[in-house]
Amino acid sequence: MVYQLPLFEQEPEYKEPTVPEKMQRMLDDPDCKILIAFSGGKDSVAMVLYLLDMGIPKSRMELHHHDVDGHGGNLFDWPCTPSYCQAFADAFELPIVFSWRQGGIRREIYRENEGLQDVYYQTDQLHHLPSRKGNSTRRKFPAVAADLRTRWCSSVVKIDVLSRVVNDRFKSGNLLVLTGERRQESAARSKYTEFEKYRSWTKSRNAWQWRPVIDFHEKQVWDLYKKYRVQPHPCYELGWSRCSCQLCIFSSPNTWASINELAPWKIDELAEMEEDLSHTLYNGLQIRQKVAKGRSFLRPDMVLRWGKEVMGEFNSPIFISNWRHPEGAFSRELSGAI
Repeated sequence: MVYQLPLFEQEPEYKEPTVPEKMQRMLDDPDCKILIAFSGGKDSVAMVLYLLDMGIPKSRMELHHHDVDGHGGNLFDWPCTPSYCQAFADAFELPIVFSWRQGGIRREIYRENEGLQDVYYQTDQLHHLPSRKGNSTRRKFPAVAADLRTRWCSSVVKIDVLSRVVNDRFKSGNLLVLTGERRQESAARSKYTEFEKYRSWTKSRNAWQWRPVIDFHEKQVWDLYKKYRVQPHPCYELGWSRCSCQLCIFSSPNTWASINELAPWKIDELAEMEEDLSHTLYNGLQIRQKVAKGRSFLRPDMVLRWGKEVMGEFNSPIFISNWRHPEGAFSRELSGAI
């Protein structure tokens, strides 16, 4: 049985891309900075390509990538993701800012009688943003839930990190913060607004969050890739439908079985953490049991081509002449947050 994406019962209406009037005014303002939350996944890439199609100058764009492992050793994310993001930024001649909460998801899982770890970000120099200290304990995995208070991984190592960086770097002026959610991805995301005041909005910092691809169907996303001949993140070549964390808690059993084939040491470490914490990732179901419920979808030829690169450094060209849809395009296999 294939574990499929829980999309809504009826597909959203196909719409030609449009820009709300308020966003258009900010896009027309040459002094308005545009920050793009850039995971390296298909929707964040599509945002960049869409802006280029609109004629937005590259000088106004800045990519922001959050290292979810927080420089604490690779576990949750794809090892090649930072190098893929850097290669994409270099190919398109765009600046990229890397940020992280020290120790990332794993460090937060083990937090005990202390506050959140500090935030760092790298521009031409390293910036250190201390976090308020307190005394609380986590010692559990994030919950498989829509509520970001219990599914804290997104809020702690991504959402809050970006807002801390915005607060530190942009004290005033007009600012657009772009994120790549699409309504087609899930019932929860279908309810998102296209634009709203950004969480770091102040009277002096006129910051707005815009979801420019929110009404895009997946075909529109891949059409932009094809137009610009962009090489997708290698995880799509291996069959992943989403480029979320490699060890995303929303992954299907088949995805977990594929991870176990590709990087069994990561499953070993999760199993050790479950024993150490006396807490399982899946509400009583151990990770090895989750793996056993699935069947790997990895194709040997794709592993031979991409396995070493996806688990190491991305070193392939960003622009490719013989473009084709990757193996994971239009897949219904769940492999990312909803």
